[in-house]
Amino acid sequence: MQQMNWLDRFALAISPQWGQNRIRARVVAQELARHYEAAAGGRRTANWRSVAADANVAAGGSLALLRGHARDLVRNNSWATKGLRVITTNTVGWGISAKADTPELTSLWRAWAERTHCDADGLLNFYGLEALVLRTVVESGEVLVRRRISRNVPKGIVPLKLQVLEPDFIDTTKDGLTGDNGGPIIQGVEYDRDGVRVAYWLFDRHPGSAQPGSLTSRRVDAKDILHIFVILRPGQVRGITWFAPVIVNLKDFDEYEDAKLMQQKIAACFSAFVTDIDGTGTAVGEQSEADPLIETLEPGMISYLRPGQSVEFATPPVTGDIGFSVQMLRKAAAGLGVPYEMLTGDYSQVNFSSARMSRLDFWGNIHDWRWNMLVPRLCDPVWDWFCETAEIAGFIAAPSLASWTAPPAPMLEPDKEGVALRKLVRSGAMTHDEMVRERGYDPETHWEEYAEGLKRLDKLGIVLDSDPRKTSDAGLMQERAGAGGGTKTEKPAEDSDE
Repeated sequence: MQQMNWLDRFALAISPQWGQNRIRARVVAQELARHYEAAAGGRRTANWRSVAADANVAAGGSLALLRGHARDLVRNNSWATKGLRVITTNTVGWGISAKADTPELTSLWRAWAERTHCDADGLLNFYGLEALVLRTVVESGEVLVRRRISRNVPKGIVPLKLQVLEPDFIDTTKDGLTGDNGGPIIQGVEYDRDGVRVAYWLFDRHPGSAQPGSLTSRRVDAKDILHIFVILRPGQVRGITWFAPVIVNLKDFDEYEDAKLMQQKIAACFSAFVTDIDGTGTAVGEQSEADPLIETLEPGMISYLRPGQSVEFATPPVTGDIGFSVQMLRKAAAGLGVPYEMLTGDYSQVNFSSARMSRLDFWGNIHDWRWNMLVPRLCDPVWDWFCETAEIAGFIAAPSLASWTAPPAPMLEPDKEGVALRKLVRSGAMTHDEMVRERGYDPETHWEEYAEGLKRLDKLGIVLDSDPRKTSDAGLMQERAGAGGGTKTEKPAEDSDE
């Protein structure tokens, strides 16, 4: 029987139907909660803090604090540094490259992207900027790329510059105000009435820089800004550092490692203490400069104690060092989305099958980061900027689309994986160009170089067993067309009488 409280009795007295509906709704809610342990009250969920807030309220003012903690970890924690490097080097590698529909536009792109002309700071090429963007997204949660047009470029180079900005440049003090278009400003991002991003409020300089002067922010049109981050929830305005789930664990583990190191240092200071049994030493309570108090331990130290003095050392509880450390690092690796073995370099407990499965799982994350974030949020918009600037500058007549090629996964077993690729091509399940693109190369460039290589071998009269036109897999000469239209068979070179 459901117990009624005073509010239920009051509701029944005012409106019996309303009171019954209220009691019935509460009964249904409690019955549903009983089906989910996490929704039921009790000791296990008493201290569980959960808020039914949207993505922006949940992040709130924590973004800057989380960024600061993550950056400190990357600066001072080797595991955080390695995790960041693993994500960046495997996702971007030597760079995600573009190929246009026309060779002329491809050449124009390479002249701009493969040198430092594309960087507003003049330090990185486009592939280096890709790595910097991803590194900033992982560490700080988000990054801004601002379009700049510069006249200070060599002749024949598209005058487009990319300026990479940390999220600290966003002025969050504008939060809650109304923009020029009548829409809200949420965490420094201005929207119109339809909920479309129209502008960003950016500081003129980094708030943490040492430059003197007051900070002022300006409204920058959204068409000149790329805001790149991983979207975790609908309606999310800002990005959260990827280290958020592991910040506390990595910090605690770092302090634990420091404590264990200190314990080992103390253990290495093997010392001997000698008690003055005869009582000829300095009396208790008296201290001379020649007989100072012992406050530190040193390796190989021998110290004499006065009568009545003794030395006792606290023995802290011993934990399972290796197992505990492995568990903590596995947790950190899972939080960052990288394999434990790649984070730590510890391959002692894996075999080929488990290593392959771990690698395939990680490769799924890489595909997600590439094709759901970097390419649609960075590469495609930058290509559109490039074509628009090139058209205005008179380099091209009309814009074109681009296809992107990313670095391949390293082959674990080249002999077996190479055979698998060949079978896919021969069966028609994969084209030659798809195979080349999967290996991270541009098919047009690859086959042009391949054809040139074959011509060079023919000119020099060199026959290799890797040439499918002339030899089989077993090294036997293939039948080929003769001068009269027929075929002739040549013997292998090792069977020649010459």
